[in-house]
Amino acid sequence: MEWAEKFADWFRRGKEESETLLGIPWDVETEQEGEQKVIIASHPKIPFNIVVYVSEDFANLYIDAGISTDVMDATERMRIYKKLLHINTDLNLMKAGLVSDEDRVVAAVDLDLASLNREEFNDALTLLITGATRIVEELDLGEELAQSMLEKQVEMIVARLQSGESREDILNFLIHRVGLERENAEEFLDGIKKAMNSMEAEGENESAAKPVPEGMYR
Repeated sequence: MEWAEKFADWFRRGKEESETLLGIPWDVETEQEGEQKVIIASHPKIPFNIVVYVSEDFANLYIDAGISTDVMDATERMRIYKKLLHINTDLNLMKAGLVSDEDRVVAAVDLDLASLNREEFNDALTLLITGATRIVEELDLGEELAQSMLEKQVEMIVARLQSGESREDILNFLIHRVGLERENAEEFLDGIKKAMNSMEAEGENESAAKPVPEGMYR
């Protein structure tokens, strides 16, 4: 089994009650970018998507913090860059950096495939999420992360509603995968459905992809 398939299999297999990050079942998409295969793994309890670039000899794990620094003034950019350098000094193996023309902030871990095993991959995944969380905390972006997490969960439920999934199946997803109590799951689902119906009544179907309902349990 080639490495990209192995990583995808490691992500998919697992149980929700697992105490390790690689032990829980992730949702996985795979893409091809030139010579590299790309794996995108997400889980409703994890606020970050994990992107893995797989080449012949190395795997590069990334989390995009969603912060574009090229639009900031020089003073704010310098503040952020200094904090990222301190994070790089404090954490082993993980590095904080910038990608793309937008200079977006990312957390990254590079792995040599020569002797990699599942336990080491789980350690790298744990370190990556720890580092991304540290970045969010250092840059005072906790509220933005919470909002992003909420929108991510809403998108998942909207997709399930639009595919015709039953109410009970969606509630099971919210209870067993997202980790909500049943009462909160019902409130969350009903709020999304109400927001979607309101948008449709106003002829805003294209905007219904992110209907964040009012009066959320959060």
